Amino acid sequence: QSWFRPTPVPLNGKNVSQFRELKVKTPDTDMPSLLFCGPKMAACGIVISIWGVIMLAMLGIFFSAKSAVLIEDVPFTEDDIRNDKNPPQNIYSLYNQVGINCFIAAAIYVAVGAVSLCQVRLNKRQEYMVT
Repeated sequence: QSWFRPTPVPLNGKNVSQFRELKVKTPDTDMPSLLFCGPKMAACGIVISIWGVIMLAMLGIFFSAKSAVLIEDVPFTEDDIRNDKNPPQNIYSLYNQVGINCFIAAAIYVAVGAVSLCQVRLNKRQEYMVT
């Protein structure tokens, strides 16, 4: 879209007003915005994501190391121990599975943190936009 405005143009030492074409870049209203949360919610998402990644990564490490303190969080029943000829191997495989689940959850928190970081940047860019 073109806009016209009068601008002084020097002609033989005199200022003469003429209309000169000026193209103004306007934001496209047809394009959907990727912004879906405010700056405070995005910052909160980053903080919670950092906490979740640290906590779940540590839990994954401790489950993979088969920490005895976490035995209550391993999903096994008495039948798993009675029917198995080698019970520690069954428990160790359950420890490893829970550790893998913790690492998967930590990766999901990384993705949520990345989305929150993008939202923070989009909010900052929107602050500088002239409407």
